[in-house]
Amino acid sequence: MRKVSKDKKSGLAKKYLSGVKGNKRSELSNIIKKMDKLYKSGKKIPKSLMDKRIKLGSKSKKTKRSNY
Repeated sequence: MRKVSKDKKSGLAKKYLSGVKGNKRSELSNIIKKMDKLYKSGKKIPKSLMDKRIKLGSKSKKTKRSNY
């Protein structure tokens, strides 16, 4: 099997950080690592942390497209 391509700075798989640049990228990687640490230790992951991850990872919608 092929190895998953990883980000050089954070060591996370690139697919989790795709589409994010600069400070947002490092902030997102820190949040993912924090969530991973909490999950592995058996603790509850706060909703605020999940919301922040979703907000950083989502693409912004600048214009609305119509179906016409």
